[in-house]
Amino acid sequence: MATQTTPFQGTKFYIGKGTEAEKSITACEITPNAKITVANSGYKKGDLLLITGLGSLDGYYPVKDVQTNDIILADEVNWADQDKPTVFTNAKVARVSWSSNFCAIKNIEKDGDTLSEEDVTTMCSEGTETEPGDIEFGNVKLTFFWAPATAMQADLRKKFYGKETFPYLIVFKNNQGSLYGTGFIQTSTNISGEVKGKFESGVTIKQSKRDYLLPVA
Repeated sequence: MATQTTPFQGTKFYIGKGTEAEKSITACEITPNAKITVANSGYKKGDLLLITGLGSLDGYYPVKDVQTNDIILADEVNWADQDKPTVFTNAKVARVSWSSNFCAIKNIEKDGDTLSEEDVTTMCSEGTETEPGDIEFGNVKLTFFWAPATAMQADLRKKFYGKETFPYLIVFKNNQGSLYGTGFIQTSTNISGEVKGKFESGVTIKQSKRDYLLPVA
């Protein structure tokens, strides 16, 4: 069997441009799958939704499936440890609108998230004992040809100076699924050029929350 690989060329990268009109959430389930109920939503698999008005459940989530009025979120969305909401007066959901594909990108480098260590050594320990602590979310570094007058690169500058937190989407080839993340631009566009070359630039997106992988199947 041939080794499964994921080519870089053909990958797609989008950033969120805003959301559509809000719709009301009338119910939700936290187990066995994260699910919300929205009448006549028009949503489909692969959409990214912004949920508000549900307290600790607020955030951006990708859609795995839609069954009539039930919107089932990606398998990696785990609400099992959260309290199930009982009041939906202010509960709203809106679908994210995406930019065009950022074709000028030459390189995408995503740092992995890391866990801190907490020392739990006691007088009965035979050595230093530790356990997982808090998650430190990683960065996404983009390198691209510099063209500041283009809509995409102008928007990146706007998001940095506006201190905006926004979603991003990476769609992989070979049926490897899509990665949905949320973050802000930590390092704005840099510029590098030389004789007989072309200007290159880049930004660093700091993840503000965990990302979610939505498989193709």
